[in-house]
Amino acid sequence: MIRPSITTAALALVLAGAAADGGCTGMAVQPFGVLATGQAIEKVTLTNDRGMTLSYIDYGATITGATVADRNGRRTNVILDQPDLATYERSKTKHAAVIGRYAGRIGNARYTLDGKTVELIPNARGMTIHGGPDGYEKRVWKRRDFADKASLGSVYTLVSPDGDQRFPGTLTIEVTYRLQRARDEFAIEYAVRTDAPTVVNLTNHGYFNLAGAGSGGLASHRFCIAAERYAVTDDQRLPSGELAPVAGTPLDLRRPTDIAPLLAKPEGTLAPPQGFDHSYVFGQPAGQTARVAVIDDTASGRRMEVFTSEPSAQFYTGNGFNGTERGSSGRPYQKHDGFAFETQHLPDSPNQPSFPTTALYPGQVLKSVTTFRFSTVAKNAAPGACMAGVR
Repeated sequence: MIRPSITTAALALVLAGAAADGGCTGMAVQPFGVLATGQAIEKVTLTNDRGMTLSYIDYGATITGATVADRNGRRTNVILDQPDLATYERSKTKHAAVIGRYAGRIGNARYTLDGKTVELIPNARGMTIHGGPDGYEKRVWKRRDFADKASLGSVYTLVSPDGDQRFPGTLTIEVTYRLQRARDEFAIEYAVRTDAPTVVNLTNHGYFNLAGAGSGGLASHRFCIAAERYAVTDDQRLPSGELAPVAGTPLDLRRPTDIAPLLAKPEGTLAPPQGFDHSYVFGQPAGQTARVAVIDDTASGRRMEVFTSEPSAQFYTGNGFNGTERGSSGRPYQKHDGFAFETQHLPDSPNQPSFPTTALYPGQVLKSVTTFRFSTVAKNAAPGACMAGVR
C-alpha cells in the first residue's frame, strides 16, 4: 500500500489548515480502491481558503477533479474524470495523468543522440506515442504531502529505470501538485534527473470543460492562445520540422475565438481529425514562465489562465470521445465534450534539430512549471486577451 510520509499529527494540522485566521484550508486522504494487482490506491483532496478543491490519486499521479466557482459562486468540477479506480485502470484516454517518458510522437520509433541511435517500441503505425506501452499513467507513484503558509499539496516521485520503454538512463522524476491557499490556482511542477544521456518530455493529460465536466460540448467557450506559430505535421500527425505562422489560418487564436463553427466544419485545415490536435509554439525565452492562454466559458463566467515555462502546448478538442466513457456525472463523453491544453516540448523533437531540445544529461535538472489560474468574469464582460509578457 502507498503510504504518505505525512504523520497523523501533521495531517491533523493540515486538516486544521488556516483555522487561526478563519480559513477553511484542508487536506483529506482517503482510500480510492485496489488495483487488479492488489495494490491499494489513495486519493488526496485539497481545499483552499476560498473553497476551491483539487483532487488526485497515486495511480498515474492522476488529477481526478478541480472544483471552481462560477460567477454566482457555485462550484463545479471542471476536469473530466472517471467514476472509479477500475475505470481509470481500463481507460486508454489517460485522463489527467502524467505522461512519459516522452509525451507526443517520435517518428519511426527511433532517435539519435550524440551519435547513438535509440530504437523504441513502435505502434501499429511505426511510431512511438507517449513513450510507448506501460506509460507513466499506469504506474503507482510514491507520494509525500506538504503544507506551508502559502500553499499545500503533494510531491509525487517515480524512478524510471534504464531501458524503461527502451529509453536509456535511470530517471528520477518529481511531480508536485500545489494549490494556493489564497487564490483559485494550482500548479504542476516537474523536476527530472538522469544518470545517462537521454530525452524527456513530460506533460499532464488533463481534459477541461469550464461549464463543468459532463456538461456537454464547448459551444460556450472562447479560446485565446498566445502563439504565433504551430508545428506543421503530415497525415500521421508527425512534424515536418516547419514552424509555420498561424496568421491567416483557422489555427489563429490570438484573439478570443468561438471555435464551435470550426469544429462543425467537415473539411479544411482542421481535418482530419475534425477538430484541433495541434502543437502551438510560444515565444517566451527558454525557461521563463509566461501567460500563454486564456479560456472563458461565457455561460458560467469561469475563466482559466494558463502560465507555463514550456515552449509549446498540444491543444486538443476531444476529437476521439465517442460516448464509450462516462465520468462521475454519469454522462457519456461525446466528441468535443472537453479540451486538453498539454504544455510540453514539441513532438518528435529528438529528430528535429530546429526544435527546442529535449535532451537531458547527468548533472542537469530538467525543471518546468505550468499554472492554472481560475477567476470569473461578468456576463457581458469584454473577452480576456491572452497576449502577455514573461511572468
